[in-house]
Amino acid sequence: MLLNGTGGEKLLCEEIEEGVLRLCRVFGSVDTLVLPEELTDGRQIRTIGAYCFAEKGRLSQTLTAEVMEAGLGDGTTAPEGVLRPLNGNYLREITLPDTVTCLETYAFYNCRKLERLTVGAALTQVNSDAFMNCRALHTLVIRADAGEVTGLPFLLNQLTAELSVEFITTDKKVRLLYPEYTESYEEIGPAHIFSLHVEGEGYRARKQFVGGRLDVSGYDTVFEKACNEEQFLTLMKMALNRLEYPYELSEDARIRYESYIAAYEVAVLEKLVETQDEETLRMLCEQPMISDEAIQAAVVRAVADGWTRGVAGIIRWRNKDAC
Repeated sequence: MLLNGTGGEKLLCEEIEEGVLRLCRVFGSVDTLVLPEELTDGRQIRTIGAYCFAEKGRLSQTLTAEVMEAGLGDGTTAPEGVLRPLNGNYLREITLPDTVTCLETYAFYNCRKLERLTVGAALTQVNSDAFMNCRALHTLVIRADAGEVTGLPFLLNQLTAELSVEFITTDKKVRLLYPEYTESYEEIGPAHIFSLHVEGEGYRARKQFVGGRLDVSGYDTVFEKACNEEQFLTLMKMALNRLEYPYELSEDARIRYESYIAAYEVAVLEKLVETQDEETLRMLCEQPMISDEAIQAAVVRAVADGWTRGVAGIIRWRNKDAC
């Protein structure tokens, strides 16, 4: 069945049970898609179907016939001037409703332009290869408290590239950076026994959960070893996220993160100036661990970049206590 979305999209769905739907395809003209919590007839999307957002959908004959009858093409291509199938060639951001609990196999297959995905805490079933070839997906937002049971362990299991994860509620935000890791198999001897080889602390960071809940202390223990293996930019983001959003941050972990930032303070501030990250810059400028020399270097860099707002901000934030 074809139903209306909230932004003019057409949602091709199947009814799993009364009032519960599987989303099979979306037709529209946007690159940022927000799926509704509830459709106009009261039904809710529970499942994102196999190949739903893939470049080449795999619809049943019945659904293909319905799409063609509506003048929307065959579900993979569409005539010029009509709503196109929304897939990885167009979509950059997708927000799933809290009602979604399952992603079927290859749901986001080849969504090469997808950068940001927002989901609810109830999404706990992620079938194999749901995110195959989603190489640009670097931000995952979960509408839940960081202490809740969520499907994050299952999502992380399929996302091996560097990933920024945000837990967001109405009054709180927590952000963590999961480094990239790679897996390979090495053959041992003539017996054709294969050994799994993992490179990168991102793998260990992704395993820090207890009963589906985030184990923040476990995540923090990963940082010490990561300092010997990961690149500066990755380590900087890991440390800054924990300092800026100190959810259950122990004193030992705080000292560890602060020591790293202090050791590379000039490079950190210059990188924040380069990206014009005002929120994090403000947080650091107000910290006594940052030296006046590093502040001056940041001002010089902001001047060189022509970022006058940043120059004024750095000086103002640094002198906050004096005002």
